[in-house]
Amino acid sequence: MSFNLSGFLLLTLWLFGCEIDSKSQEHTLTDLSGNALGSTWCVKVLTKKKYNQQELKDNISKKLEETEKIFSHWHPNSELYKFNATKNTLPLPVHPDLYKLLQHAEWIYQESGGAFDPTVGTLVNLWGFGPTGKTRSTIPTKAQIAKAKNLTGLHHLEILADGRIRKKNPFLQLDLSGSAKGEIIDQVCKVLDRWNFQNYLVEIGGEVRALGKGRNGKGWVIGLENGNMQNDTLESVSLRNYAVATSGNYRLNKPDPTSSGKASHLINPLSGQPVNHGLIAVNVFAPTARDADAWATALMILRPKEGRKKAEELDMVVRFCSKLNGQIKISYSSAYQRLYSANSP
Repeated sequence: MSFNLSGFLLLTLWLFGCEIDSKSQEHTLTDLSGNALGSTWCVKVLTKKKYNQQELKDNISKKLEETEKIFSHWHPNSELYKFNATKNTLPLPVHPDLYKLLQHAEWIYQESGGAFDPTVGTLVNLWGFGPTGKTRSTIPTKAQIAKAKNLTGLHHLEILADGRIRKKNPFLQLDLSGSAKGEIIDQVCKVLDRWNFQNYLVEIGGEVRALGKGRNGKGWVIGLENGNMQNDTLESVSLRNYAVATSGNYRLNKPDPTSSGKASHLINPLSGQPVNHGLIAVNVFAPTARDADAWATALMILRPKEGRKKAEELDMVVRFCSKLNGQIKISYSSAYQRLYSANSP
């Protein structure tokens, strides 16, 4: 995820409408939306209570502005951008939210065997998908990739116990696009919680977290794309007190004259190369958007077999979209099949 957020975690979720049942006729549905973080956002609230909708929208917009100034590796005034711009190895204090997100990234890094790596920034820039990279028409050489890989790996970053972090290599570049959008969604949810809403949905650039029963009493109904850009269909599921994030490589890529395909914006930190395998998208469900976001990135980076193995190992709710011989194939983790029957919603 960049800020241009739409570049890294893809808009593969579309919200479905559904009729309000007789038990909820007295509830009012408010639909707020706007532009932020290089993407679009939408908040739906279903409630009986009276409140100032403009004040709520202002609160949400303020939170989005605040989080961009912390997590964006594109915004020149953000905490993360300034840290990347430093060229020394001195310990530096960072915003508590950035510190916590890096701790979370460290956990996902360990659990995923390095597939999820917040130090991938140099490689992302090299391939032209970052804020300080070359143009997207440029394909790096093997020597350039090898050099960038020397700056990749969480052993290059020290997360100190006192809220500070330290580069072990002054040229290290962090990129939290794999989990920052999820974290921001979670923080918007906290805003809604402070307003004492019990039934809402938050969506930013295709990633969603929902609370409550939605409009039909079964949860908020969303649609999952199948990755077929020419003739896509949507698989609908109900989301209740849960989040879902999508990572895929079929929307943002660039021509690669050195291969038979295109270069994905998803860079594998272990190989230094764009993701290039049969898996074209994954949808990951989790209690928080931050977890869903990070694991969607990690499972997409892992090869299909390894990604499915990890999903089963951790009992994750995951939907896999693969492409084989021009055909889209959808498969599911065991936890997904338990949660969503063939008739759901």
